[in-house]
Amino acid sequence: MSLLYRLKQIIIVSGDMACYILAFFISLTVRNWQIPSWSTIEIQSNLFLSIFVIWLVINYINGLYDLDRITDKKNLYYQTIITAGISLFIGISFFYLIPSRNITPKTILILNIIFGYLLCTGWRILAAKLINIKKFNINVIMVGDNPEARELINIIQNSPGKGYRIMAIIDPNNDIKSTDYPDLEIYHGFNTIRPAITTKKANLVVIAPHLAQNPTAMRELYELLFWDVEIMDLPSFYELITGRVTPAVFSEGWFLEHLKQNKRPIYQKIKSIIDYFAGIIMAVIFISLLLFIALAIKISSKGPIFFKQKRVGKGGKIFNIYKFRSMFALSPDGSAETKGYEFAQKKDVRITLVGKFLRKTRLDELPQFINLLKGDLALIGPRPERPEIVDKLKEQMSYYPLRHTVKPGITGWAVIHQNYTSDLESSLQKLQYDLYYIKNRSILLDLSIVLRTINVVMRMAGQ
Repeated sequence: MSLLYRLKQIIIVSGDMACYILAFFISLTVRNWQIPSWSTIEIQSNLFLSIFVIWLVINYINGLYDLDRITDKKNLYYQTIITAGISLFIGISFFYLIPSRNITPKTILILNIIFGYLLCTGWRILAAKLINIKKFNINVIMVGDNPEARELINIIQNSPGKGYRIMAIIDPNNDIKSTDYPDLEIYHGFNTIRPAITTKKANLVVIAPHLAQNPTAMRELYELLFWDVEIMDLPSFYELITGRVTPAVFSEGWFLEHLKQNKRPIYQKIKSIIDYFAGIIMAVIFISLLLFIALAIKISSKGPIFFKQKRVGKGGKIFNIYKFRSMFALSPDGSAETKGYEFAQKKDVRITLVGKFLRKTRLDELPQFINLLKGDLALIGPRPERPEIVDKLKEQMSYYPLRHTVKPGITGWAVIHQNYTSDLESSLQKLQYDLYYIKNRSILLDLSIVLRTINVVMRMAGQ
């Protein structure tokens, strides 16, 4: 995400906290029908400030800081109501876990939820107008035309919340028709770059990679070093906007330059500790729910409770992955395949009624705590594929094995961005997401993936 996008999110988060604090003051006033004294505020605020921080995290998990969704009022109201309900439940749990004889927060908590999320909704409606005004957007000029540039133009035009506006396109080869982008001005010739920047008040110039071999283009772009404008290559801008690595850069040289720093000792140590504790937590949940899930699977369909399948791990190592069975057992081994490997499909008829619930809540993956503790899987990483599928995709995408330079994960960057991969195009896109993750791995990125995975589970949006 861009710095501007993060800045806008910080503004909205700060506004939410202000709304909660104001709602807290209003709640105390309504509860006691008088302006609260400073001592009353101080006693109550010690606990409520902590719960406000938890609410902000819940808001993030539920997508209330996704700027692309703020302008959709119907979705905003629905998400706010759901989030308020979850926040109320977490708030009640919090106060019962940390009881205090000095205060009785139940009524104040309910009032705070009502007033707080009402104020937050009004703040978001106002913020939706504020974050899209011109001074909060970055004006972009695209120099050069290729499929990735066109994809970015379409994404940005359909997602104003990202904070960018395409102002003009420099198309020296006359490849773009005027009807392709009727709302954009199209210039021809590299000598129009600087006049276009001035006319359109551009802040950012994005350059297609093939122009690096064009001396005329490079001379014009060199002059921009003395201008108050940012210059960015299209592959970097593509990553920033889509969260994927563009196939246009796929080459041995690029991979050596950007993926060679896979060994990060401190990060890997922290990640290993997190994986271990995640495995223990999953094991506890697994033991707690095992009887209920096992009975539901047995009652709903014939076949084994558990299902194991070979997958490809780090370095191409083959291992068995474990799951609760979510499909009908159509083969002797308990699988749902009768004619070789098959991609899972959306609305797959092989999925049982109980299996649909298990998949939507991701409970079918609880047995993978075994893989996590054995070291076959990490909590975060590219999802492991079956050997047959890997062999097939390697024939069509020679760089596909790069996914195996890191340990596969229970969840990952591609998982939270993409649904089923049932064809070459979607598999290529999945590879793009995975390479982005491998290139940009960090604790913060992992934390973001975990929180967004929790959002998927809470919305029962698993596949």
